[in-house]
Amino acid sequence: MSYTPGYTNNAVDFMRRRSLETHGQWLEPLLAPGQRILDLGCGPGTITIGVARRIAPGEVIGIDPESSQVEAARSLAARENFPPKFEIGRAGELPFTDESFDGAYAHAVFEHLSNPHNALLDLRRKLRRGGFAALRSPDWGGFLVHPLSPDVQQALALYQEIQTANGGDIHAGRKLGGWLRDAGFKEVKASATYEVYMDAAEIAEYLALRIETIAAHLASALRNFGAGRDAFFAQAWGEAVGRRED
Repeated sequence: MSYTPGYTNNAVDFMRRRSLETHGQWLEPLLAPGQRILDLGCGPGTITIGVARRIAPGEVIGIDPESSQVEAARSLAARENFPPKFEIGRAGELPFTDESFDGAYAHAVFEHLSNPHNALLDLRRKLRRGGFAALRSPDWGGFLVHPLSPDVQQALALYQEIQTANGGDIHAGRKLGGWLRDAGFKEVKASATYEVYMDAAEIAEYLALRIETIAAHLASALRNFGAGRDAFFAQAWGEAVGRRED
């Protein structure tokens, strides 16, 4: 796995804006007080904190392969005076005993995995019988962008090429339900939502920073797009939930 967004200040700030309230609508109905939940790919921990509050006095553990993200999440938990645990770990190599979680979720993770099937098999083993897995990933096939100039279209295509070359799947959002079924999960339910960026410059800068060392003129086109009065950018997300029954 190679994480295409990277860990620049811009990327981390972008992820830090996410919360359970803004990005966890598909997850919230599954949460209940007293659960033990795994956050797979917790990043800076902002969604994790919301989950911890929702399941208190239960326990949520967040893992991330990047040590700087784990440290950022721990710092956030200390400031919020809330007790989630954060550890270094990665999908497919979970450092936990089998059947030790009531549920697990992964937000914006599976689109970066080169072997999602193995990751889900490992995750399924870590869930107790009846436990849920809840996944959410973007799907580039459904993005809405306006105005879409040839340069902006090329810039978006270049980012997708980079993510694909890194072993990711730009259409992961639509595949999550099938991936869960293939890994043995039952009662699979899939859904889709849109995230509209009220300030298109935010997502334009995020994407521009990933491509500017390869094509500076395309990065500039993205920034010009984001600064436009009529700029509109809506990101498609796919979600899926499944349960371990046996």
